[in-house]
Amino acid sequence: MKKVIVYFSVVLLASLVLFMGASSVEWSDVIGNIYEHIVNGTPLSSDGVIVYEIRLPRIILAIIVGGVLAGSGAVMQGIFKNPLVDPYLLGISSGAAFGSALSIGFLESFPVGILAFGGAIGASFLVIVIGRFAGGSSVSLVLSGVVLSAFLNALSGSIKFFVDPQKAQAIVIWLLGSLSLASWENVRIALLGFVVGFIPLFLLRWKINVLGLSDSECMSLGISPTKMRFICIACISFACALAVSVSGTIGWVGLVVPHLARVIFGSDMRGLIGGSVALGALILLGADTIARTLTSYDLPVGIITALLGAPFFIFLLNQFANKWNNR
Repeated sequence: MKKVIVYFSVVLLASLVLFMGASSVEWSDVIGNIYEHIVNGTPLSSDGVIVYEIRLPRIILAIIVGGVLAGSGAVMQGIFKNPLVDPYLLGISSGAAFGSALSIGFLESFPVGILAFGGAIGASFLVIVIGRFAGGSSVSLVLSGVVLSAFLNALSGSIKFFVDPQKAQAIVIWLLGSLSLASWENVRIALLGFVVGFIPLFLLRWKINVLGLSDSECMSLGISPTKMRFICIACISFACALAVSVSGTIGWVGLVVPHLARVIFGSDMRGLIGGSVALGALILLGADTIARTLTSYDLPVGIITALLGAPFFIFLLNQFANKWNNR
């Protein structure tokens, strides 16, 4: 029932956001125009372009990216048994940032999204290789992610230092995360990542629960913890890399939302993954609505998630301090 309420809230908020915007729209004409455009290929009117080409892709992209980040965070915190882990710990954010900085700074002939995706996937692969070289435990994987992220952040910072101020500003805006350039092509890319990455995670959610036990207990139940972690990380890396390549690095959603979802839906992955996806979609859609309506400027949504996420995480630390301290 709780999950149904969250799903309904996502649909309700998306419907409300569709009506919000600087331009007033004649809905009686727009709905028919969009229907004719989809069915018969009729050209869109100016109002039809605003709704179908600008507002609708942005809403759907916010839902998919928010769901991917929050769902990935819930799985990672479970398999690493660490409440401070989020998708970007695998170097996904830093790899994508390095790829985008390369594209904007030196390789303008290559699209930012492609190099960001390549950087994110490459960084995730390196973390897994370094982690296995260091023993393959969950601790070695986390430490590998921290070290590689620091290294890639240094490289990105170096690129920002050496390029001209205009390019440096473009890199900073991308790093803050934004959905302002959402398009149907971006929606298809993010949706591909969600489908390919999360179908295996949903199918394996019973086994992901077992990873909360010790490695020896997992093996006594016939489950290889190393193999399961590798599958989960591969799925998360692919889904997050595609999401980041079209939205930039939107922080805090993957870290904070799973904790809130755990309070509402419990710790069982059979309900937590779906609940986190729905809640992440709702929260990022709400944050993006604030970002584009708070001022006359279209603020990067990463600023809003950081401003809301940091105080809320401090609140969670206060509420669950005893539980986390006893882990």
